[in-house]
Amino acid sequence: LAELVLTLNCFSFADSYYKQINGVAMGTKMGPSYANLFVGYIEHQFFNQYNGPKPDLYRRYIDDCVGATSSTREELNQFITAVNSFHPALKYTWEISDTSLAFLDIKVSVEGNGLCTSVHYKPTDSHSYLLYSSSHPSHVKNSIPYSQFLRLRRLCSEDSDFSLKSEEMCDFFDKRGYPASVVQAGHHRAQQIDRQSALQTSKKENNNRIPFTLTFHPHNHA
Repeated sequence: LAELVLTLNCFSFADSYYKQINGVAMGTKMGPSYANLFVGYIEHQFFNQYNGPKPDLYRRYIDDCVGATSSTREELNQFITAVNSFHPALKYTWEISDTSLAFLDIKVSVEGNGLCTSVHYKPTDSHSYLLYSSSHPSHVKNSIPYSQFLRLRRLCSEDSDFSLKSEEMCDFFDKRGYPASVVQAGHHRAQQIDRQSALQTSKKENNNRIPFTLTFHPHNHA
């Protein structure tokens, strides 16, 4: 089945049919897993063969990497050049800083002898959260502010930064038509959770309920 997914991505465009002959189809459910396995395999080969200075810290999420090094800038540039020339399918963009870097949705900054973190928004992020006027169950819409404030609680290592980013988040939801009471309730709920608890993986209880799924309609209260 994996071979079929990876080799038989067929599609039509402008009355012609095509078969993708390189890479994996965008949107397929196994795409991220395949990319993760592939990059991990190449990464393992590279580190076994590279003889120059390597980063003191190196972490990766699928194909996004973050690291720290005590080597010289020249040695770091040699490492990056070697990584980018190791496999023809993998070409990285990179950023080097002595103070702070963005990794996924986190901004990591050097502070004294340690690190602090904050939320990072990409320039293309339009903060298009679900409009409150959208025809969705009220509990779904009311839970969105809380989930976003909880995300800030996890990402912001300083309470002052959490407060600042929360004010900004309130403005985002105000522009999407959310009642102030709903936004404030979500903020207050997230504020009551300490960061250490917010970072813990939640445990879900198993139940034997059989779900009966219907298309939502506001008149179907039952």
